[in-house]
Amino acid sequence: MDALKQKRSTLRSAFTRSANNLEALLAATQLKASDIEINFEQISERFKQLKECDTKLLELLQKENCTSDEYEKEYITCESYEDKFIALKIKVKNVLAGDAKNGTDLPHYTDTASKCKLPEIQLPTFDGNPREWLNFWTQFQKIHEEASIDDRDKYQYLIQSTVPGSPPREIVESFPATAENYKKAVEYLKERFGKESVLVQVYIRDLLQLVIAKNKCELSTLYDKLQTRIRSLDSLGLTKDKYADILFPLIESTLPVDIVKMWDRQRHLVQDTQGKSDLDLLMDFVKNEVDSEFRVKISREIFNTGKITNKKSVSQYSESKPVVSTACELLTANDNNKSTENIRKFKKFDSCIFCDKSHASESCNEVLNMNLDCKKDILKKKKACFVCLKRFHRANQCKSGHKCHICKKRHFVILCPDLPSNKLDKLSNGENDETKTSTLNSHVQLSDVYLQTLIVRLCNGKKEMFIRAIYDTGSMKSYMSSDIAQSMNYEPISEVNLKQSLFGAIETDEVSYKNYVIELSNVDNSYKCKFEVLGQNRICSEIKQIPSGPWLKEFKMHGIKLTDLENSTLKVDKEIKLLIGADVAGKLFTGEIIPLKSNLTAVHTRLGWTVLGKLFGSEPSVESKHSLIISSLLTQTRCISDLWSLDVLGITGSAHRQTAKELEEETTKYFNETLCVNAEGRYEVALPWVVDNSSLPENKKLAEKSLLSTKRKLMTSGKLEAYGEVFDNWLNLGIIEKIPRGETGRVHYLPHRPVIKEGSTTSMRPVFNASSHALGFPSLNDCLSTGPNLIEIIPTILNRFRRNYVGVTSDIEKAFLQISIREKDRDYLRFLWLRKD
Repeated sequence: MDALKQKRSTLRSAFTRSANNLEALLAATQLKASDIEINFEQISERFKQLKECDTKLLELLQKENCTSDEYEKEYITCESYEDKFIALKIKVKNVLAGDAKNGTDLPHYTDTASKCKLPEIQLPTFDGNPREWLNFWTQFQKIHEEASIDDRDKYQYLIQSTVPGSPPREIVESFPATAENYKKAVEYLKERFGKESVLVQVYIRDLLQLVIAKNKCELSTLYDKLQTRIRSLDSLGLTKDKYADILFPLIESTLPVDIVKMWDRQRHLVQDTQGKSDLDLLMDFVKNEVDSEFRVKISREIFNTGKITNKKSVSQYSESKPVVSTACELLTANDNNKSTENIRKFKKFDSCIFCDKSHASESCNEVLNMNLDCKKDILKKKKACFVCLKRFHRANQCKSGHKCHICKKRHFVILCPDLPSNKLDKLSNGENDETKTSTLNSHVQLSDVYLQTLIVRLCNGKKEMFIRAIYDTGSMKSYMSSDIAQSMNYEPISEVNLKQSLFGAIETDEVSYKNYVIELSNVDNSYKCKFEVLGQNRICSEIKQIPSGPWLKEFKMHGIKLTDLENSTLKVDKEIKLLIGADVAGKLFTGEIIPLKSNLTAVHTRLGWTVLGKLFGSEPSVESKHSLIISSLLTQTRCISDLWSLDVLGITGSAHRQTAKELEEETTKYFNETLCVNAEGRYEVALPWVVDNSSLPENKKLAEKSLLSTKRKLMTSGKLEAYGEVFDNWLNLGIIEKIPRGETGRVHYLPHRPVIKEGSTTSMRPVFNASSHALGFPSLNDCLSTGPNLIEIIPTILNRFRRNYVGVTSDIEKAFLQISIREKDRDYLRFLWLRKD
């Protein structure tokens, strides 16, 4: 073997010298074909000897059981010399081909790459996608048909032209890498991926996808996609023969409606043009329209008649989406005295981020009953901004200057934590001249309180419809949804002008309503009645139906047949379409009332049974989302700032109309009047309620969650016992007291957490969070007056401190805790702690 290696080393040196001489000859200024042929014959002979020597040496290595790494290294080295010989062979062939045309004396053979650095042509790689077959095979066919390249080399090129791990690579590698198997591998690839019938089906299905996605891209983009598919089919020779009759109606169906109409009008004018087929004429027509559209865009840009800023704008022939205008944008336009400019800048919304419908995200009605966490989860999943509700950027990167009208922070009203979700429909007025309707009996939101709803049959001649109705004795009039009146073909008998008195003594401006006479019956059509109703765009927000539960057995036991159930067989719209007010309700009540063990009360009416009340054992939900009915109507003519003030707490009162100074004076006066010294010798004060505390929730669930979180953190840090000792100390000093068992009444629980301050006289102290609240409910701080700002008078105190010769300061231990709270207000300052047992 050593002798064989020495011989091979000599042959490699001789081959390298001959190769260098031949390359120098090819690069010379003047050269002759005879010299090139002589040198090439010499190097061919030496390569032949080197090849034989390499073959023998590789066979010996296999017999001596060498490692795979050693054999691979030796094989790669042999292949490098073979690659160099093939490259020289191709160069010589090209030069000699030029000699046959230009004579014996050849000019210097110079490749354009020597003057201009062009990138190397990369072979396209094929991953098995039938749409890429033609592109792949067109390039690889050059190698496949090149007679000067050995089949073994072609096999290696074929492997390199497939994507690793793809089906084509697996197929090619499944054949042993021999010259005989190269053609078999190519034929198998053609049969598998290049079959004409398969490719035709693929391109036809692509055209069908364009039909389905019609009007979702610009006309120019659609034209380019059509041309791509047609050229692919044309490469297969299928455009002008048997498939032409199929392609024409298919391509015609992909076009926008307006283009098809224009084509039909001009079709007869171009049918006799140079004997072209209908398909060619159609594509020529579309091309002319694309060119026309492009010229229009260019002219608009040049003469500044309109700015094309949205690169993804919909084609002028596509079906346009409606412009969604909001009351907030109109208000901004009025405030800046630029209404014309701002109205012109109204945006076109592709789709709502929450429901994917064609309206502004901040005006979406689908999320009215969602809590804030659900809305944020949707935004996170869709990678949308919490400020502007647009996709693919974060809030800290957002450049939007929009601010909430309630809390003045950077977000839309729909994401404001201070806003009860059931009242967003008042702020988002998506209809220009339509009255927004709301009804209410109470401002308290309880998802488990049920109202007197039922399903009734609406009749007009032979036309019938089942709708949801509600009894509301707090409304003086009865109302019906205007869209139902239109669909049932009810004709108004008159028009009525009314002013509505809202909760909180707010009175609306006079509004005109259409008056209808409707015919109504119960579900089984055993009772019918007629009465007058007023048309209204929307009656109220969604009202829950009675869910499934053990109370259904109680209904059945008492013979109560409810129609408005969640699992009812009657399929009706969930929205309330009819409100039966006090003008009619009294005549429909039969007087039969049944108190139920489930804490509900069943009331029988001539139109069917209804129930109302709160289910037994239920508490206000932390994630309460549904609002109750309002018995008055809010109109667009109200001042929009009044709507904001109502939405802060869901209430209104005289405090909202007072100045800050007047409120401070009243708070101070109330404090002085209620301040006293109790039997223990402590100062005792009353909580300065700014509003009625009946809207304050129990807040117990939030307090329990906060306590569990605080307990985990204290146990981790080993300070749970120290924190408990603070409460034990307070209990001994009479600062706090235990709640007697069985005590009932309105209460409110405060979450708390420890604040640790090393080096202070009180290193650990509890801090109570009076700003916590369940969604849709006010917090304790919201219901209390802040009083005068005492920080503002600190400079005055400091100035007075220097008047006399001696200054005296003192500190009262736990001064704040020494003040007692009036007994009837203490239940609103409850908190939870752990039992020692």
